[in-house]
Amino acid sequence: MSVKQVSIRTAADGSYTYTRAFKGTIRAIEILIGDLSTPDIAITDDTYATNILTLTGISASGVHRPSAFLEAADGTTAALVGTAMKGATAISIMGVLKIAVTGAGDTKRGTINILYD
Repeated sequence: MSVKQVSIRTAADGSYTYTRAFKGTIRAIEILIGDLSTPDIAITDDTYATNILTLTGISASGVHRPSAFLEAADGTTAALVGTAMKGATAISIMGVLKIAVTGAGDTKRGTINILYD
C-alpha cells in the first residue's frame, strides 16, 4: 500500500483545487482539518465523473472509507443476489484525481492522506 499526501493551502476566497493523474484502489481517506474553517471537500475521478467522497461543513479530522457497489456482468447496473444488492467494494480511480475544497477560510492549511493500492 501507498499513501498520497495532499497539503492544502487555501486561496483568499477559501478555495483549493488539486488535480493529478492517478491510478489505484482507495482504501481510506484521512482528512486532517488543521486550521481549515468548516470546509466542503469533494474528491472525484474527474476523467470518469465518479464521486469518491463528498463532505460538507467539516469541523473535525477523521478517516473515511469510500466504496462502490459491485457491478453486474453488463458493467452498468448494481449486482444483485436474489432481490438484494450484492455489496460494496473499494473504489478505484483510473483517470484524474481531483480534490476541490471550498469555504475553508483565507489562507488556511490542512492535509488529506489517501491510502491506496
